[in-house]
Amino acid sequence: MMLEQLTWQQVDSLDRNTAVLVPFGAMEQHGPHLPLKTDALIGASICRRLDAACEGRILVLPEQWLGLSLHHMRFAGTISASVETFIATVTDTISSIAAAGFKNVLALNSHGGNSAAIEVAITKCKSLYPAHRFVGTTYWNLAAAGLAAIRESAIGGMGHACELETSLVLAEQPDLVRTELIRADGKWPASEFLAKDMLRGGPASYALRFDEITNEGVVGDPTLASAAKGEAAYSAIVQALIRLVHQMESGEIDHFLPVANRD
Repeated sequence: MMLEQLTWQQVDSLDRNTAVLVPFGAMEQHGPHLPLKTDALIGASICRRLDAACEGRILVLPEQWLGLSLHHMRFAGTISASVETFIATVTDTISSIAAAGFKNVLALNSHGGNSAAIEVAITKCKSLYPAHRFVGTTYWNLAAAGLAAIRESAIGGMGHACELETSLVLAEQPDLVRTELIRADGKWPASEFLAKDMLRGGPASYALRFDEITNEGVVGDPTLASAAKGEAAYSAIVQALIRLVHQMESGEIDHFLPVANRD
């Protein structure tokens, strides 16, 4: 169910245990071959596919395209919220649906720069609505195992406007991909503490502008992208989300075991 297509009475009639999906993307540069709306496009596509797979059982909010993209601001066309504005936007959006009584809220992130701020926001929401469930996830972290089985690039090949993101856009809206401009780009850090990509996090964070680590806005190898790979990636992401939503709806996500007995 898409929130913007419903009336308030239709929303009011819903079971308050209905899972609510709140997507957050960005409007920022994605190299010479992908559109500025790449993150928002991917997030909206995941939501649409998940809604179809769940046969309209979940409530999907509109994609929020304004993200936290300060590190991309030296590339023309990028639009970014401030840290404070973005945290407030996430908090207010989620709090609004929680105030209507919906108890299972999942913030779905499709832009790496949003991750830390979303964690802060859902923590704030939990303090406001302690009886609710607030979960946040970034799609490539959630489906990392499935995506790792699809990738062909070495570690570093999935960073930004890369094998993964280019494949996802090719699968969803190929007319927006300037295939003649696809080429690998980006710099690999010499420090072992900073070496990472979308599917392998690093042990340290280092605040860098994107123009310090890329020539044209790409980090990774989009030359390995394909629409077929994008469809496979969407399937892996949606299947992981279905499992997560089920655990939220069933309450399984609240079950914990003593650390000593976890095996």
